[in-house]
Amino acid sequence: MKILVTYISMSGRNEKIAKHLADYLGKEADVDLEQIVDTDAYSLSDYDAVIVESYTYGDGQVPDEAQDFYEDLADVDLKRTKFAVLGSSSKTHIHFGRAVDYFTMQLNSSNGEQVSDSVKINEDPDEDDMLRVDRLGDYVLKSLK
Repeated sequence: MKILVTYISMSGRNEKIAKHLADYLGKEADVDLEQIVDTDAYSLSDYDAVIVESYTYGDGQVPDEAQDFYEDLADVDLKRTKFAVLGSSSKTHIHFGRAVDYFTMQLNSSNGEQVSDSVKINEDPDEDDMLRVDRLGDYVLKSLK
């Protein structure tokens, strides 16, 4: 099983979550961890599963640094590659976690197979949030068996 965890982080929250998730999944799978800015959307179908993690910027946008990756997804055929999406945001914003929704829709439109509900975390993850991240990982692993 080969899984990619790709993330974008401004405050370090999403990086912390991505590293936790990669360590968690790494107990049972071969995991690549990289930043979205270093991820080639056209290579995603080389993986058995892909997990995308993003914060939400400004008025609910995908972060500028992730925009090229996001736009490239529109031209990618994921060939039923399994995927999940998560991200940290702030509930004080009217568009809480909207980038998570955008990535979820884009990956579905790219013929991916969503294997877990998307996870939105309010600011710094607490213990319960990390359990939800682990559950997302469990769904991804289960889908590959």
